[in-house]
Amino acid sequence: MKKRVHYSLMEDMKKYIKGFKPKDYQKDGDYTDPEVIEYVRNYYAMNLPVDVTAWMKVNKPDSNLLYGYGLGMQLCFVRDVINPLLRPSYKEQEKNEPLVISTHRSKSVVLPVYQIKLEKYGIEIILRNNFYDWKVSIKSVKPLNYDFMGLFDPKEEVNDACCEGFPKEKIYGRFEKNPSQFTIALDSNYELYTFFYLLKHYLGIKA
Repeated sequence: MKKRVHYSLMEDMKKYIKGFKPKDYQKDGDYTDPEVIEYVRNYYAMNLPVDVTAWMKVNKPDSNLLYGYGLGMQLCFVRDVINPLLRPSYKEQEKNEPLVISTHRSKSVVLPVYQIKLEKYGIEIILRNNFYDWKVSIKSVKPLNYDFMGLFDPKEEVNDACCEGFPKEKIYGRFEKNPSQFTIALDSNYELYTFFYLLKHYLGIKA
């Protein structure tokens, strides 16, 4: 008997799994067999990046984990709040979902490291949250000569060990040293939103 796959996951498998054969599975409107979810989750773990929505379909944490609920909130915050802030048009948001480029673990939960690329402005954003704070790396083709209203200390250098899950080459120095390529720490969702709100207005991104 063919294993059942929800139609939306089937589309993800077509997109991301090399050599995928839809005929080997039975498309279903309501259900995916657990073995399929496990297979796709393991495949993604070895073959990132994938978009946030695809990743979250197969990476739901154990409901018994105290911090498990926080993963869904975090994913939706990045996808549905931060990304639309930087990409005002719905069409652009759909076309350019944040990507999961690697993972890390905190409070026994597997968590994503996200990438958002603003190609028009020559900016790459890498970020992660470990239920304590956000770490953000920015790489820009032009210096971001703005004080960001004192939201973070431009003289502070983030320790590499605190950037769990970041590719090593994506961990940069302090803002003061190079405003084109830097890594910062932000304590809350509010601070993260404020940082990107200020960046949006600095870049002149219009709604």
